Amino acid sequence: MSNNTGLKNYYRKYCKILTKTIQLAKKLYYKKLITQSKNKTKTACNVIRSLTAKRDIDDGELTLNIDGNLTKNPQVLASTVNKYFSNTVKETVSQILNQNTQDSSSDLYLQYLTFRHRPYSI
Repeated sequence: MSNNTGLKNYYRKYCKILTKTIQLAKKLYYKKLITQSKNKTKTACNVIRSLTAKRDIDDGELTLNIDGNLTKNPQVLASTVNKYFSNTVKETVSQILNQNTQDSSSDLYLQYLTFRHRPYSI
């Protein structure tokens, strides 16, 4: 790209003008679409939805990549998600236990985590 500052400034100004022109053209297009519609409320909602809506998943089913294999099996998905979060909690508790803390209240908290919930261990 050129080192000419005048050319760079012209380019930036042109980009701003072009962006404003595109925005105005879109605004006029949607305004015309709504005003010419028989059902203005429905058309306005459809315009808003088309501008803001996220794209839907094709079939509405969750697909997960597990060790290189795509699966939609609900039992496998549930088991994998459960295992992930269980391991995350286990790792977090382990990290807390490995920290050297001087605060006695944190020691009580750690005891509560480790001893009170033993029946629910992961």
